[in-house]
Amino acid sequence: MTHPARVAGLVGTFNGSHVAIIAAWLHDVYEDCSPEWLVRTDKIIEGLPLPPDDRSDIAAIVDALTKKNTIARKSARLTDSIDRILDAPPEATLVKICDRIDNLLDSADRNGGFTKRYLASTDEIIDKLSVRASLYGYDTALGILVQIRNSNLKNW
Repeated sequence: MTHPARVAGLVGTFNGSHVAIIAAWLHDVYEDCSPEWLVRTDKIIEGLPLPPDDRSDIAAIVDALTKKNTIARKSARLTDSIDRILDAPPEATLVKICDRIDNLLDSADRNGGFTKRYLASTDEIIDKLSVRASLYGYDTALGILVQIRNSNLKNW
């Protein structure tokens, strides 16, 4: 649970809305949990004491951030997810940027092959989400992601 907490904290730090913060808490549930948790998560979202549009946005963001395991190649899964993020509510962009910031920092001790692939996928995220990040005021978060991506991760 520490990763979702850190991502939610980053989203809050970058002035994400309550919708974005809740989505950040839930963003990995569909990928990482058992099928029973998928149903529970849907019910949790439905039961939130929020306007229906907020609940719908949270569900859409979580869905967009979920990589589809039915797609064989990891790179294709990421591309598909990014395409869905671009069609989702704007906060999906911020949550994805914060997710990648945390994942990069968390991966600093991994082997070189993993890091090389992860940096390449980070480049795709930066490239495809940068215009939308700028449009919705997520420049600071994107700038931090770029700095971390371009840094020596061992120093973080």
